[in-house]
Formats: sequence, C-alpha cells, structure tokens
Amino acid sequence: MIAAKPHIGALTSTRAIAAIMVVIHHYGGKIFPFHLSENIFHSGNLAVSYFFVLSGFVLYVAHMNKPINYWEYLKRRFARISPLYYVALFLTIGVIYFSEGFAPNINMQIFSSVLMIQAYLPEYVLTLNSPGWSISVEMLFYLSFPLLLMLQKRNLRVFIGLCITLFLLSQYLHLHSFEKRAQLPDSIIYPLFFNPLIHLSQFMIGMVGGWWYSRMQDKVSVKWYVSLFWLVVMILLIALRPETISYHVGLIAPVFAMLIIAIARGHSKALNWRGFIFLGEISYGVYILQYPVFKWLQMADARYLHLQPDLFFYFATLLLILIASLMHLAIERPIHSLVHGRKS
Repeated sequence: MIAAKPHIGALTSTRAIAAIMVVIHHYGGKIFPFHLSENIFHSGNLAVSYFFVLSGFVLYVAHMNKPINYWEYLKRRFARISPLYYVALFLTIGVIYFSEGFAPNINMQIFSSVLMIQAYLPEYVLTLNSPGWSISVEMLFYLSFPLLLMLQKRNLRVFIGLCITLFLLSQYLHLHSFEKRAQLPDSIIYPLFFNPLIHLSQFMIGMVGGWWYSRMQDKVSVKWYVSLFWLVVMILLIALRPETISYHVGLIAPVFAMLIIAIARGHSKALNWRGFIFLGEISYGVYILQYPVFKWLQMADARYLHLQPDLFFYFATLLLILIASLMHLAIERPIHSLVHGRKS
C-alpha cells in the first residue's frame, strides 16, 4: 500500500481512489449513491488486491537498477509503514476499551498486531484494527522483495513460472474453499482468505508488470483510451462476477497490472493534478485509520450527535481525510525526511 520512488504521480493518485473504495466497502455500501450499484461498491475490498499489485510494480521500478542494502531497505520500509500503523492501533485499543471493553484474549490480540503477524493467525487476523491484516501481508512482501528481485534478474523464466504456479495454486485453494465457506470452520477459511502466502503471487504479478513497463522505450506512451479500456474491463469483471466466484486473493490481479502499466505510460492530466496526488499520498492514512476514526465517531454519534446515516458517512469520511492529511504532514513527511536524510 506504500508507494516507492520513482514518483509516478498518476499511480499515486489511483491509491486515493482505491483507499476511498475500501472505506465505501466497509461503511458506505448502503449510502446514496453507492447503494445504486451494490455489486461495484460492495467489492471495494478488491482495492486491497490492487494495492498488492501496485506495491510489486512500484518497488520493482524503484530498485531494478540499483543494489539493495537489505537492512537499510528494511529500515526505510518499516519507517514508512509503521508510524501510522501504530497510531491507528493505539486509537483502536482506546476506542475498544471505552466502547465495549477488552476481550479475554486482548493481550494476544495486541501482541500479534504489534508484531504485524495477525494475518498468519486465523483467530486474530481481523481483531483490533481489522484493515491491519493487509499490512501484515505487505510485511511479507517487503521482507521477500530483495530475494524475489534477485531471482527475477537472474532467471526471469523461473520467476514467471513460480509466479504462475503460486497464482494458480492460490486460486484453486481459495475458490475450492469459497463455495464451501459456510460449512468450513474459520481455522480453514481465514488462511485461504488472509494468509500472506496466498497473496504473494499478486505482488509478484506487480513485479512482472514493472519489468514489462521498464522494457518499454521511454518514448513509448499509452493513449488515454488504453487505460480506459482496462478500467472498463475491470469494472465489468467486478459488476458481472457470479456469486460463486471470489476475487479476494487476486483472480483479476493481471487486469490490475495491465491497468497500472497503462496509467504509468499515459499522460493523464487529471491523475497528475497536484491535489489528486496529495490525496494519493495520504491514502495509507485513510486506509489504516478508517476503523478507529469511524469507531470513535460512532461512539460520539450514539451519545451526542445522532446523525442520519448518509450524513454520518460523509462527515466521517471528510474527518478521516482531514486526520490522514494532518498525520501525513506531522508524522509521515518528517519521518520520511529523517530516514532519507533530507530536510523537511
């Protein structure tokens, strides 16, 4: 979910759209006008898969031509992802304490979340700040990326073969269990939905997309209608998806990769607008802070505000964007400058 340099403004802007889609999926599916197209907006969680593919793409493009100091690389990745993650976790623990009290297993919930290993533990994968499961997945991507990049550079065919194998295996396991999910226990279903290993092929598809993008001549640009084509394909696949099919572990990740390449090679004025890029820069905050912000506001609404559902959703979303903006300016940017040795 975190972009790396080189800075491709249009792709950064798409992160804003993806983050808002996740918020709508969690809190706005029945709100006007999103309820008019429930198939699309109820599938907003697929934006997480888009983030996974985008991570592989951007990290590959950023590091393809330079050696990686593994510990320096990890320090920068951790410094980028952890501050808001722990702020959101602290806010979540606080609102749970004041609104409903702690569960008996709260210590293990906190322990797994602090270590970012909750996605490996079926019992704890969605506890506390539930969107944090995807950060647990991203940590696997970050830890394995230097090794995957080495393999990709040394033997592209083996890398692509491994990517295809993991993709097909993950889809088979997930789709086979998806049809029987009502009869299977969480201890089986949750690993096939959330375990980081089952999502690894999406990240690798993004890396393949980054390789393809880097092979294009700099003079090669993509017309606006190519991006529109892949966007329409993506929307149709989501809108017409049968109820027996799940995209949760990246079945349409190759389409996301094609869309990312088209946008990166295009020249969209709208996506390169500075205001839109800023929204993309704060998208991680929007994503990781959504649960505590909405939860705190729901508690305040029940006691004092009593807002109508539509008004509550839009007010909470605007407040979320404002808080994410302040966190970006007060925490993310200064830490980024400190880690990279730059002046704010």
